[in-house]
Amino acid sequence: MSLIDIVIITVVAVAALLCVRNLVRHASGQCADCASGSSCSAKKTGKGSCKVAEDMVSKADAAFKK
Repeated sequence: MSLIDIVIITVVAVAALLCVRNLVRHASGQCADCASGSSCSAKKTGKGSCKVAEDMVSKADAAFKK
């Protein structure tokens, strides 16, 4: 392996570790950050369900049924 191979592998490994670290640090159950996060009662209280996710799933189901 040349030096450039080692550098590329190191950069990819560091990027992957940072992604995993971000996922672990910001894990909030089933709720993710979205545009509705600031006004989402499910995210604030931890109770209820995400209306945005329900809408997305219902639209996907409707598209598959066509």
